[in-house]
Amino acid sequence: MADGAGQMATDAMVAKSSASAPHILAMARKAIRDPLVAFMAAGVALFGGYSIIERAQKPPVVFTPQVEQAMVGEYETLVGRPATAADKARIKRDYLAEELLFREAIDRNMHLTDGETRKRLVDKVRYLIAGAPPEPSEEQLVNHYADNLAQYRAEPRTSFTQVYLAQKPADAALLLAQLNAGETIAGDDFWLGRAFPRYGDSMVRGIFGQPFVATLKAAPEGRWFGPVRSPRGWHFVRKSESIASAMIPFPAIRDQVRQDYMIAHSNAAIDKALSGLKEKYDVEE
Repeated sequence: MADGAGQMATDAMVAKSSASAPHILAMARKAIRDPLVAFMAAGVALFGGYSIIERAQKPPVVFTPQVEQAMVGEYETLVGRPATAADKARIKRDYLAEELLFREAIDRNMHLTDGETRKRLVDKVRYLIAGAPPEPSEEQLVNHYADNLAQYRAEPRTSFTQVYLAQKPADAALLLAQLNAGETIAGDDFWLGRAFPRYGDSMVRGIFGQPFVATLKAAPEGRWFGPVRSPRGWHFVRKSESIASAMIPFPAIRDQVRQDYMIAHSNAAIDKALSGLKEKYDVEE
């Protein structure tokens, strides 16, 4: 009797389930046709897709066993003893803090807006692209020197003496006559003094400005002239020597030629890579 009652209960449940199946299917079809349900389903799908994309773009910060092993090993080598549990906890904490701060810096676009950060990244990529150039042979250096002779000319130089005045003198003609008569004029203190032996044009330009250089080059030697105005004040000047531009012999400038050659070698590799990078990134010229 018990077995018969159990079988009857089972048959009743199956019959009830079979009877309710069409009802459930009808409810499902109605729900699918409901605009609100469809909207919610689309929202769930979009959110799920966005989460997947976000996770791909921003991989999680994970302190992997490989990272831990490397950092603990480095720490133990540095301190000369096994790392304790506290040491390992601190290593993990410091790693995660540095990684989070680095990612925050990237998220704030500091690599795009901070000039020093940009420069370091650019220099790093330059090195990764170009690598360390091979040591040039003597023949290559001589050829580089011969192909770039204009870079290895000594600039014109001038030797001169000055008397500096902070303010324009009211009796300029009298002072000039006294100087040319061999008299001494005290003048004001100048931070570089009075004598400028064999100064290159670029040095004179940096101190006194280009108009001073032009006046100095056009002036005769052995006579005082002026006063010449500069951004620093007023100057009576006597030119004593003019040295024309001349080639610098290769042995005297070999180290500079070597440096220039290696820079040119690296720049050629960078230029070659840039054409591919322009295709990779959207460049508007």
